[in-house]
Amino acid sequence: MAYVALYRKWRPQDFDSLVGQEHISTTLKNAIATGKIAHAYLFSGPRGTGKTSTAKILAKSLNCEHGPSVNPCNHCSNCDKITAGTSMDVFEVDAASNRGIDEIRDLRETVKFAPVDGRYKVYIIDEVHMLTTEAFNALLKTLEEPPAHVVFVLATTEPHKIPATIHSRCQRYDFRRINAREIEERLSMVAEQSGLKAAPDALRLIAIQAEGGMRDALSILDQCAALDDGSVITAAHVRQLLGLIGHEWVWQLTDAVAERDAHSVLVKLDELINLGKDIRQLLVELALHARSLMLYKAAPAIDTIEVYSEDKAVLAAQSAKFSHQELVAVLEVLHHAANEAKWAAEPRIVVEMALITLCRRTAKSDMAALLERVAALEARLAGNPAGAAVSRVKPEAPAAEPPSSVPRVQSPVTPMPPRPQPEPQTPLSPPAPPPANPSVSAPPEPSGGSIGGDLNEIWSAVLKELMTSGKRSVHACVMQGCLTGLTATQATVHFTATFPKERTEKDDYRTIVEKILAHITGHQVKLMCSLGTDTPPAKPAAPKPAVAAAPPDPGMEHPAVKQAQMMFGGKVIKIEE
Repeated sequence: MAYVALYRKWRPQDFDSLVGQEHISTTLKNAIATGKIAHAYLFSGPRGTGKTSTAKILAKSLNCEHGPSVNPCNHCSNCDKITAGTSMDVFEVDAASNRGIDEIRDLRETVKFAPVDGRYKVYIIDEVHMLTTEAFNALLKTLEEPPAHVVFVLATTEPHKIPATIHSRCQRYDFRRINAREIEERLSMVAEQSGLKAAPDALRLIAIQAEGGMRDALSILDQCAALDDGSVITAAHVRQLLGLIGHEWVWQLTDAVAERDAHSVLVKLDELINLGKDIRQLLVELALHARSLMLYKAAPAIDTIEVYSEDKAVLAAQSAKFSHQELVAVLEVLHHAANEAKWAAEPRIVVEMALITLCRRTAKSDMAALLERVAALEARLAGNPAGAAVSRVKPEAPAAEPPSSVPRVQSPVTPMPPRPQPEPQTPLSPPAPPPANPSVSAPPEPSGGSIGGDLNEIWSAVLKELMTSGKRSVHACVMQGCLTGLTATQATVHFTATFPKERTEKDDYRTIVEKILAHITGHQVKLMCSLGTDTPPAKPAAPKPAVAAAPPDPGMEHPAVKQAQMMFGGKVIKIEE
């Protein structure tokens, strides 16, 4: 007789032998016992968790000669035919290869016929998410109102790809990943019943590598049994078969990383590569071990969480060499390297870069160490509070400088250009006339202390932020001005044209610029716009020799003129005819 693989030979034949899905088996048994059998079921979950097996057990429970029964006998002709896959009333459809509308139309034609041997016709559609949209639409009406003798079981690993109209017509059951402990117990039973000798640590390693799938675990056990026929299956056999790195290598690399010994790390990496190990698998196992150290450091007493290494002595010794922040940084570097190695032309370079980065990590990345350094610095400065205050504000100032009683205001890096001073004039010269255009006059002095920094650099940062954030229209308008003054409460922008000045003063543009200035300077400033020419105001004209002190106009001294000037203020201007 041909050899039958273990996962086929030990497929569950009733609800009691279904491993890790008690919530589903209990619900289905109660539905069968009470006669509340739905017309359509949707089984979703990872591979190898028992979706198709549960569908066949349900079919046997409904069509057993001694049923409907929650425990099919597995001895009658109907149960034997369903187990062998030869029943005329149970149809297994592979939606991956029969995904078109024509296949669904054929299915609709056969639904109307009565069952041959049993009570129900059961249609098991595996990988149902592979059906086309047209096929789903053709199935809707039949799925909503099937004949009384028909039960649909849809199985999928990707339920999110199934239309909502199909979801709403089915009872959905989510299959969970089987935990490693349950898989290990099942493997132990299978090995004992099959006459296989397997070490407990080997079964444990197989259960972990199966990632929650019983079918994968049985397949790995079958492969290990064929590796060395008749001998005991050990953890070394499992690692050799699956290409695993092994705990010893991972522990040695972790110790070298903890000691920041880049030489040892690179030597051991070269040895692993020469042994034919997959360096991508090395990154995965290093990340799993780092996770184990992180979890052990956070909660040493937790035993229910599956970890890569269960040796408490190793976990305690190695977790003490890392802080929590370091373990988090190690995991981030390893995850990034694992993703990069998938697409790298030379994955070895990626692994070497990651391991050297871990060995060259500095104490600055450790927040706890940084806090300790800050505390030590504060303790040293505690005896000289004045010097400490000066060092915080201006580190380059000498420690012997006494603190000033006047609040210190930091001056800008690039000072404002000085105002032009009028040339010396004779005492008889009249004052220079006011400018003809009042808008050209210098803006009022802003209140508050100046903010340190190069005004040109700050303005360039504002323009760059406008372009980065996509505010191109604001940038085109604002770039025509320049920042001429900046304090903690006010920013002055000088324009040479009227339109960009007036547009910038509008609420929408003003708000955008003020927010960016606040983000860059750290102060809530108010935007003020001024208008003038590019060149600074011209110096007052030198006094002409011809202009001399004229004798006072008798009209200026008239009592009525003086009274009017006192009441209304202003200056008296003589209008030439």
